[in-house]
Amino acid sequence: MVYKKAGHADLMDQIVSDSQLDEEIKKHPRFGKPIPSLLFSGDVYSNFLNTASDAGYLPPFVILQKEIRYEISKAISLKELESAEFEIMNLIDAINEIILKYNSICPPKMKKGRIDFDNIENQYKIW
Repeated sequence: MVYKKAGHADLMDQIVSDSQLDEEIKKHPRFGKPIPSLLFSGDVYSNFLNTASDAGYLPPFVILQKEIRYEISKAISLKELESAEFEIMNLIDAINEIILKYNSICPPKMKKGRIDFDNIENQYKIW
């Protein structure tokens, strides 16, 4: 980027600002050190999650994933207690709405199908 003063390029301002930027970069504690080999091994997504969780960040779709798993476990416990089927179906409909939201924001490889009354135990293993 070249700074312009009165329509002319001022290369000296450009050189000074670039040198200041270089000094700031060199102050970084990881400057000049090799990139950790863990970043190049394994799955890109798992590397991202590990790095993000180390920094204290959880992507929104991971939060939804945990919520879906919790709701499915509630539905399974209601099914085992032989609660009213309409109550379980209402919970399953609510779970499916959360799954639609999850599928809209998660990476394409992580999209999952809807659940129903018959396959809820199998879906719990997937989630």
